[in-house]
Amino acid sequence: MKESWEEVVKITRQFNNIQLEHWLNDTLFTFRWWILLFTTLVFLFVWLIILDKKRIFEITTYGFMVAFTAVIADITGVFLMLWQYKHTLTPLSIVIEIDTILMPIIYMIIYQYFNTWKSFIIAVIIQAFIFSFILEPLLVWLQVYVLYHWKHIYSFIPYIIIAVVFKGVIYKLKQHYE
Repeated sequence: MKESWEEVVKITRQFNNIQLEHWLNDTLFTFRWWILLFTTLVFLFVWLIILDKKRIFEITTYGFMVAFTAVIADITGVFLMLWQYKHTLTPLSIVIEIDTILMPIIYMIIYQYFNTWKSFIIAVIIQAFIFSFILEPLLVWLQVYVLYHWKHIYSFIPYIIIAVVFKGVIYKLKQHYE
C-alpha cells in the first residue's frame, strides 16, 4: 500500500511540474491569458460598482454558494476527464477566474436585479443559454476549455438548478432570521 501511495505522489509531482511548464511556456502572457485577466478584472470592477451595498451579505453569500458549487463541479469534471482547462489565469488545476469570479458575479447580478421568482427564472434561463451555447463554445474556440466526454447541452440544466436552489436557500434563510 505504501508503495502505491508513493507512486501517486511521484506522478502527481510530475504532473504538477508539466502543468506549470505548460502554463509558463504556452499560457502566461498569451492573448488567451490577457483575455482572461481583462475579463476577470472588468467583471470584478463593474460588480464592485453596481453591488447593492445594503444587501452585500445576502448577495455575496449567494455568490459564495455558486462559487463553491462551481469549484466542486469543475474539480469533479476534470477528475473524470469530462473536460479540461488548457489555458488558465493561474497554473492551478481549477479555473479561479471562471469558478470564483466570473460565474458567481453574473449569478449575483441576476440575483440582485431580478427579485421576483418569475423574472429571476426567466433571467436564469437566458443566462444558462448564454453560458451553455455562447460562452462555453467561445472558451472551446479560444482553447481555454477542452471537452472530452461532455456536450454544451449538458451544462444548461445545471446552470439553472444552481441559481434556483441557492435563491431558495437564501430565501429560506432570510425567512428564518428576519
